[in-house]
Amino acid sequence: MFNESTIRWFWSVIKGDGELTEIRLIDKKGKNKTYSGYFTDIETLLQALRPFANSGLGVYYTLNKINDACYGRSQHDCFLLNPTTTSDTDITAREYVLIDIDPERPSETNASDEEVAYAWTTAQRVHNYLRDQGFYAPVIAMSGNGIHLLYRVRFQNTKEREELVKNFLLALDMMFGDNRAHVDTSVSNASRISKLIGTVSNKGANTEERPQRESYIIQVPDNFECTDITYFEKVAATIPTKEKPSRSNRYAPQEDFDLEQFFRDHDIAIHSQSKFSGGIKYILEECPFNSSHKHPDAAVFKMSNGALGFKCLHNSCQQYTWRDFRLHFDPEAYDKKEYYAHLQRQQYYAPPPPPPPIPADLPTPEDPAKGKKWLQMSDIKYINPAKIPYIPSGIIALDKKIMGLMMGDVTILTGLPSCGKTSLIGNLVLNVAQRGEKAALWSGEMQDFRVQSWIDQMAAGKNYVRAKEGYDNLYFAPKDVCDRVNEWLDGKLFLYNNEYGCKWNQLFQDIQEVVDSENIKLVILDNLMALDLTFQGEKNDKQTQFIKEIKDYAKRKNIHILLVAHPRKETSFQLLRPDSIAGTSDLGNLCDNLFIMHRVGRDFEKRAKGFFEQWQIEDWKRFSVVIEICKNRSFGVSDFIVGMYYEKESRRLKNEIAEHIVYGWQDEARVQQTLPLDDLPPDNDEFDKAQELDDLPF
Repeated sequence: MFNESTIRWFWSVIKGDGELTEIRLIDKKGKNKTYSGYFTDIETLLQALRPFANSGLGVYYTLNKINDACYGRSQHDCFLLNPTTTSDTDITAREYVLIDIDPERPSETNASDEEVAYAWTTAQRVHNYLRDQGFYAPVIAMSGNGIHLLYRVRFQNTKEREELVKNFLLALDMMFGDNRAHVDTSVSNASRISKLIGTVSNKGANTEERPQRESYIIQVPDNFECTDITYFEKVAATIPTKEKPSRSNRYAPQEDFDLEQFFRDHDIAIHSQSKFSGGIKYILEECPFNSSHKHPDAAVFKMSNGALGFKCLHNSCQQYTWRDFRLHFDPEAYDKKEYYAHLQRQQYYAPPPPPPPIPADLPTPEDPAKGKKWLQMSDIKYINPAKIPYIPSGIIALDKKIMGLMMGDVTILTGLPSCGKTSLIGNLVLNVAQRGEKAALWSGEMQDFRVQSWIDQMAAGKNYVRAKEGYDNLYFAPKDVCDRVNEWLDGKLFLYNNEYGCKWNQLFQDIQEVVDSENIKLVILDNLMALDLTFQGEKNDKQTQFIKEIKDYAKRKNIHILLVAHPRKETSFQLLRPDSIAGTSDLGNLCDNLFIMHRVGRDFEKRAKGFFEQWQIEDWKRFSVVIEICKNRSFGVSDFIVGMYYEKESRRLKNEIAEHIVYGWQDEARVQQTLPLDDLPPDNDEFDKAQELDDLPF
């Protein structure tokens, strides 16, 4: 029994006419019957399949691309009993990664409604996790007894790729599998077959409690795109690796580590314990790094080889590992270097500490309000340089070099048009908002609704934007998403209303007002050429007075000011250098940081040859843009290049291809939600296949 219309639809989405596919009919009742046929045309397939409509055989298809020569086998456009079938060596490329979520139940039985509902809940959690890791949306199907998530890929068929898919599925089973449902880790081989959607699952008898169900499609994304391999590598890397015993980790081999005794010694509450395909999972009552993260979102894993791991599924805790977990309860578990690295990770992802108190003025004859005119070293209160307040930029390589945006500093950012300056500004203001701090932005060239649209698109991310119909590579965030983003940014990002003009004396007064009233930490001025400077003198003299004024203000208020300055027009066909900024040389001389952005392409490669080594240029060609730190006053860093990847759907600049930041507008309660039984997808004949993504429970 099968539904021809559903098979046609599924075939058009997954295969399409012309692609060679093997269809296999398998007797699940132990009669050792397997029929096989190779087809390239859906109508030919359906014609050959009709005689088997009431046979009770399970119908399956090959997921990946088959060598066209296999079409010459004897089962060409027909079904034959027990012929040679597709092997791993017959697969020329991997086109799909299947995540098969099955409920736990007795073998050779169909799943009950309750078991299917739990598999659906687990699938939702897997789907949401991968969405928030940056994966493109999958095809989602009800297999009859469980849920299929089918992700499109372009992988070679190699042993390394098979191992990657195996570890990817194992990682998902580790995080989301339990005693009631699991992620099938056996579907990693290249020649894997899967349930043909539109046919009936009949593993067991058709009873009222455990019925035979027709499989059907739940969701087909608008843009069914390939997810890059780096995203799969990122998830696979969450599998714990076994630590070698050493003096630094201060215990014997991990298989001898008494994990349950560690829980007892530190009074760690365990909600439940379950097995998965790679070991044992201990689900914590709450995450030790954020007590609002309740079960089942935080867990400790013990792999079958003795490796230990920790994972909290909330995005604010993604960085924490088993070492962080152990150090949280036992600060002396590792050497001091590891402990300080743990503290640095906590500091980087947590809101920054308040600035150190300003020393009280000493009573002196000169001016009690200002202190001595000439200070001796012992007059100055010591402040630990490592504790000077700063805002991490979110650009990892840059932050490792200069910590981030230091309070009291002025940074100048320059670059040619379309080099990514606006995206970098968006990255910075969203990173500030994510950390619970506040930023003020003056954009002298972009209208307010355009700034809003840009920021909304970046905050939404590629899985919440829509392609603009009729255009290539144009995307936008829909209004319902924008509303949630803007609500989240209220009180965190303040955009100056250009109706009040661009005269500096007026703007500066308004900046001081918002900094004082809202405790702003980052002020962005985009850009210098659009400002009407109100100082006396020639243009260069005005700019010198301007940079001195904002430097003095940044230090007095202990904030960071980022100034965008355009290069001179005559540098359009040269590689930008520190002296390329239009206007007075005092801009570069007096600022604390000078960053130049370069868009990587043929022009950059040609221009850069006179300044950088060829091997450096070849290495940078993998990036979309590079940020050159030409000057950093605090640490003396210069001539340092940071590469970033541009993501067209979101306009974000990313540290790694697989980086995907989930911003705070996505309410974590919604992201981690589970479905009640009544929210199970309806039967195929009642389900509207044209339903929009936003209407689904995901």
